Amino acid sequence: KRFVFATPRAAAARFVRAYAFLGGALLVYQRAVVAELNRRLGLAISLPAETDLADLESIAAGEPALLFLCGLPYVRTRDAGLPIEALAAPVSTDYADEAPGYRSLLLGTPGLKGSTLEQLTGLRLGINSYDSMSGWVLAAGEGMPLDHFVSTTITGAHRRSMKLLLDGEIDAAPIDSMLLAAEAATTPAFAELPVLATYGPSPSPPVVFVGDDPELAELLRQALASLHEDSSGRAALALGCMARFDAMHDSDYDWIRECDRRAATCTPS
Repeated sequence: KRFVFATPRAAAARFVRAYAFLGGALLVYQRAVVAELNRRLGLAISLPAETDLADLESIAAGEPALLFLCGLPYVRTRDAGLPIEALAAPVSTDYADEAPGYRSLLLGTPGLKGSTLEQLTGLRLGINSYDSMSGWVLAAGEGMPLDHFVSTTITGAHRRSMKLLLDGEIDAAPIDSMLLAAEAATTPAFAELPVLATYGPSPSPPVVFVGDDPELAELLRQALASLHEDSSGRAALALGCMARFDAMHDSDYDWIRECDRRAATCTPS
């Protein structure tokens, strides 16, 4: 199914910048998705570049853009009044029969294989940051027992957390299940790290549209939701271990808003 622009307004908005905020391991898949959107819609969306979250506010206040963004900064930015809209979210091949969602997996250092979190105390915890959905907010908001940890190290990235686990420098770290699948493709040792606990699911990170152009936003939403319908689209999705995109709207992320409120009660100020 190929979508075409129905009005001159949509046809005129052919160039859109794209930005990726979800980690380098997913960049190849995200670029393939953008290439498919360009092919289907006749757009000239730039290939997404890995972008720092510090730039999100200025991007969200600027020209039309397409973002691959975590759900937490999405809801925080939208609730701050900036013109961003969730379009669609990916469904992992691991959970292909479910709605778009992912887990925060509390991974342990290799020496803890066969253990569960309930059996352990005195652990050294590693987290991306206190503003990371999968790296802190999801696990904390879903009841991760903080009294099992004697220290917390901010690692700055999931990949860094997993390397520290392999090296035995920390004992546990909450990791994005979707990113783990992508990272394990190039570093198989990550897939061997034991899972001590699982939190979620949380709604999957959305593809987000910046700007006030409802028609273009809806065309992009429909195109994303149809990617799995042909072999070219399925090949792009497979690069990220994704089965399909489902259309999403802002209210689908209310769960993250509530989880963020719960996590705030135990997040250091």
